[in-house]
Amino acid sequence: MSDAPAPALSDEAALSAPAPEPALAPAPAPAPAPAVPRRSRAGRWIVALIAAVTLLVTAAGVTVSLSAVVALQNLPRTLVAQYLGELEHGRAEAAMKLAGIRANSGDVLLNDAAYAKITDRVSSFTVQAPVTRGATTTVQAQITQGDRTYDRSFVVEKAGGLPWLPFWRLGRMEPDTVDLMVEGPAGIQYTVAGVKPQNMPLATDITLRALPGTYPVELVSKSANFDVPMSAITSTPPGSAISPTVFTARLSDGGQAAARTAINTWLDGCVASHDAVPAHCPFGTFSDSAADDISDVRWQLHTRPDVTIDPVWTTGGWTVDSTTGSISAEATLTRKSDGATGQGYTDPWSFDFHGILTFDGSGALFTPLISDSGPGAQAGA
Repeated sequence: MSDAPAPALSDEAALSAPAPEPALAPAPAPAPAPAVPRRSRAGRWIVALIAAVTLLVTAAGVTVSLSAVVALQNLPRTLVAQYLGELEHGRAEAAMKLAGIRANSGDVLLNDAAYAKITDRVSSFTVQAPVTRGATTTVQAQITQGDRTYDRSFVVEKAGGLPWLPFWRLGRMEPDTVDLMVEGPAGIQYTVAGVKPQNMPLATDITLRALPGTYPVELVSKSANFDVPMSAITSTPPGSAISPTVFTARLSDGGQAAARTAINTWLDGCVASHDAVPAHCPFGTFSDSAADDISDVRWQLHTRPDVTIDPVWTTGGWTVDSTTGSISAEATLTRKSDGATGQGYTDPWSFDFHGILTFDGSGALFTPLISDSGPGAQAGA
């Protein structure tokens, strides 16, 4: 049996205790109780802590008390494990709250709905003992995510308590980022984890704040002429992205066929022209005499060039190159001095062309850029 004195009644208990039976003779007035100073907030906390430790005391009371202290000292590891555990179970917003991360209006990936759509997340982790150097305490964790394992360091900070028994919190963390760039014709839109970024200019590095994981990227609306092969992008710690992941539009088989049709139509239009120098065409002719005018040119295509279309988008479109073709012309020559006419002819000569292919509302559009064979063949009688 303990020799400790029975605890005294609190002020409230004394006030609520039953009054004594009245005596025949008046009892002497009790001496006034000494004033009890109000406990400070820290004092009440210490008493509560002592009471909590007292409740833990069993036959191995000292051991239990020391275990409680050790648990509090290892709280930095617990905090890091709790943060990683929230990520492991897909609770993005709970993890953000622990890490002090607040989502802004443009943070379309910092929420539970987007995080539920990632293709991998933290699957396991090991947390090391906290290490203090100077005023900074860090906890190292080895994290497995998808098919890769990496190390990450977390800063923990004291948040009150006593010098020998501090409370802890995670240091404010910056989220990861996903960095991507989409290149292709105007009008392409895409989603990351099922969400459209608010600002999605093409051929521009887009950075979105995110939590650790791999985020699916998909084209919103696909054209029959081209596609943007997209799969997924893995987040990187803040500031560690060297360059964005680039997704580039590629011509489909249907787009290749439409492109060749457009190029052939353009070239056939050049051959059908009756001009000596058809506009935006890779060939032309002129009279071998300055005294003659040339008109009513008839073009004859002897060898149609083979066309190569790069299926990968470059700045402005898909590049087009051709092999060498051959063409000849005949035309009406009119002598300026007296109006006499005659027929002029050229020998076949070589030409090729280069250009850019795009698509507009009416379909494929070919724009020639370079012609190695401009007007140069002379039509002579």
